[in-house]
Amino acid sequence: MTTTKAEYLATTHLPYTSRVCGRMSSERPESKQAGTPRGLDLRRASKNRKRASVDDDTETVLDLTVASVPYDDTGKRTYERACKKYGVTPSSLFLRNLAEKDIDLTNYGLGPKGVMAVSVALVVNSTVTSLVLKGNCIDNAGVLYIQQMMTENMSITDLDLSENSLGTYGAKVMGLMLRENKVVRYLNLSGNQFTDQDAIYLTKQIQDHSSLEHVDLSHNEFGDVSGPEFEKMMSDANRALLALDLSWNQFRLIGAKHLATGMKENAYLKYLNVSWNGLDDGGGKDFGDAIGNNNVIEVIDLSCCRIGPEGFAGILKGLKNNDTLQELRIGKNNIPEDAANAAVEMFDQMESTALTMLDMTDVILGPHFQDRVDELKEKHEGLEIKFGYGDMYGKRKMAGSVDVGEDALLTIKEYMDRHNLTISELFARFDDDGSNSVDYDEFREGIKEAKIDLTDFQVDKLITFIDMDGDGDLDFSEVVLKMKEVTKKREAEDEQRKEEAKNKRKY
Repeated sequence: MTTTKAEYLATTHLPYTSRVCGRMSSERPESKQAGTPRGLDLRRASKNRKRASVDDDTETVLDLTVASVPYDDTGKRTYERACKKYGVTPSSLFLRNLAEKDIDLTNYGLGPKGVMAVSVALVVNSTVTSLVLKGNCIDNAGVLYIQQMMTENMSITDLDLSENSLGTYGAKVMGLMLRENKVVRYLNLSGNQFTDQDAIYLTKQIQDHSSLEHVDLSHNEFGDVSGPEFEKMMSDANRALLALDLSWNQFRLIGAKHLATGMKENAYLKYLNVSWNGLDDGGGKDFGDAIGNNNVIEVIDLSCCRIGPEGFAGILKGLKNNDTLQELRIGKNNIPEDAANAAVEMFDQMESTALTMLDMTDVILGPHFQDRVDELKEKHEGLEIKFGYGDMYGKRKMAGSVDVGEDALLTIKEYMDRHNLTISELFARFDDDGSNSVDYDEFREGIKEAKIDLTDFQVDKLITFIDMDGDGDLDFSEVVLKMKEVTKKREAEDEQRKEEAKNKRKY
């Protein structure tokens, strides 16, 4: 195993980097073998094994050899011993749930040492099947502990390591984990700062995995450069892969073509989410062609992909030749009323359709469109069409009653994420005099200079949306409050969709 690990982790000349909550600091392991940290041993300990000592020099070099406790099927006593030995405060939540199937330690602040103790216990445990370690700053050492634990543990099938800023090193280690562990079925690696160069470490292993059904790589930085890797992964994927989430990445027109081709050639994928990528009309046409030539896909999410009437027309063309797609989510795109009417007309001419949901949430349509939808319902009882804006309780509001500024503000957030900017850093570029306030003209000029992809109409709506007191100026506090409000709302929607997909275990 050591040789394999060394070969795999040495496939790049990048330095060993430590990422803690998004911050990076370089530190090189002292191990003489590339990529193999000293003292990393999570194999089940035998009575004759000599226990190594702890090297206190650095958190990234820790001995994990803790002797198994007799009759400790859940790993509780092993966990307590590990915590005591390495100075970790035991988690009562973790201890309580070691006898259960699901353990959720989201945002628990474990850090590398806490993850080490958890990993030691789960080597022994054979009850837990779902482990959630979202947002725990596990660092490079922590992800290695998880990889070693998953090599030994054959009961955990659902693993969530999202929002841990794993970066390139973590992508390599996760690839190694997938190579060695063949029982994991659900893997969430969203929000880990993976970039185009990291795709190669993951896609091949996902492609070849015999059990992996659901993969979430959303909220990363994959883009057009890694498009061919994802195309190959999807085209040649093992029949196990049923659901793939690539939303909130940086795919554009070129990447869209690769993703659409991969979907077109895939014979097993049931669920694909590529929402919040800048696919444009060209990408919409490519996915329309893929939909028309794929009779396996059941749910596809193209929400907020900058798709206009031409792209939507291409998607409708594909729908005519598809008899398996059940849900098409294409809300938050530039779909005018005549294009939406064309969709209704198309369905009205079709004798039957497999589609049960056409989601055009946040697409502004006139009051008469509902009448057309009601008429269509008489012919296709099983087809639901959502459109217009929804309030926080899910009830649809009349078109135009809610400002479209939400989408514009989220476009700015996407820009900030792509350029590693905070809201204060971006606002400072607009605020020349440092007054924490800009007038409308300064704001418009700042948007243009930053080359943020917003139309004049969207900027005007955004200004109205942000300026809560209507004093003619945009205060920094107003921008921050609105950004938090909109981000929280959209994250809740995103989580709900993911939960729906996960609960539908057929995906």
